Amino acid sequence: MTTKQLYDQFLKYFTPEELFSPAAYRKYKHLGDYFFLSRLDKRLIETLLWIREKKGQKMTINNWLWGGHFDERGVRDTSTDMVKARAKKSDSWLSAHVLSMGADYDIEGETAAQHRQWLNSVANELPHPIRLERKFSGKPITWVHLDVCDDPRSPKVYQFDV
Repeated sequence: MTTKQLYDQFLKYFTPEELFSPAAYRKYKHLGDYFFLSRLDKRLIETLLWIREKKGQKMTINNWLWGGHFDERGVRDTSTDMVKARAKKSDSWLSAHVLSMGADYDIEGETAAQHRQWLNSVANELPHPIRLERKFSGKPITWVHLDVCDDPRSPKVYQFDV
């Protein structure tokens, strides 16, 4: 599949607004959808697309465009609150979100725990190794954090806590 074919297939299910902040989208929307997708790690695009097609269920990343409150679940850029807060503290941050390698999402009809369990059960079918966040400050998270930060020492589906 060519890059254009991949992008066109991805755009059947997702829009750039779902993966970028309102400020980034406003600034660069005149450059078009391919501009935005070219800024994402190709492994992330392929993995999200594979999940969406395999499950056949709607996935929600950012929903700010439709009046929702999610705007930092895809790429986190210098306009987003999380990045601004860390920058004020001179805190170096190599988050998968900052590196365009990760996304947080909900999937229709499943809890985050059920979806993580499913991803683990299909590990051998996944197009790329993934990491899944399980707990934040000791509490199970209610969304799915998936990234493609591939450490060759980790299993194909690596679950971690922050």
